[in-house]
Amino acid sequence: MDDALYVRLMHNFGAAMRSLDPIRFRFYAEFGLTMPQVRVLFILAEEGDQTTGDLAERLNVSPPTMTGIADRLVRQGLIERTSDPADRRVVRLTLSPEGVRVTAEHSEAGRAYLTAILDAMPREQVEALTDALEAFVAAHERTRLGRQEVTP
Repeated sequence: MDDALYVRLMHNFGAAMRSLDPIRFRFYAEFGLTMPQVRVLFILAEEGDQTTGDLAERLNVSPPTMTGIADRLVRQGLIERTSDPADRRVVRLTLSPEGVRVTAEHSEAGRAYLTAILDAMPREQVEALTDALEAFVAAHERTRLGRQEVTP
């Protein structure tokens, strides 16, 4: 990719991400959450209960760091620790009823906000954006850079 296209892409990607800031910042401020805590909540909301080790690997953090994140979310009443039915020695993390409510509320607010933005675009551009994002995610999965340390 040439430098000019890369600069244009990064500028617009950053601007697109900042367009979601009002919803994200409200969520962080309202619940006193950090980005890693929010990521844990939404992984649990989208994929169901997980072990601390699974989440640590997903977030690319150490297991002790993940335990600290989980401890804070447990204290806030947003997640619960449960025993694994297949192996009582394994602890699983799951959303609490409050965590389900909070993530659902945030998802709905985000969906409404994003819908308003997308409704202001021609359908063909929304389809092209959707296609481009699908290709981006597929390329990410192929390169697996999201799960490895990348050095320049």
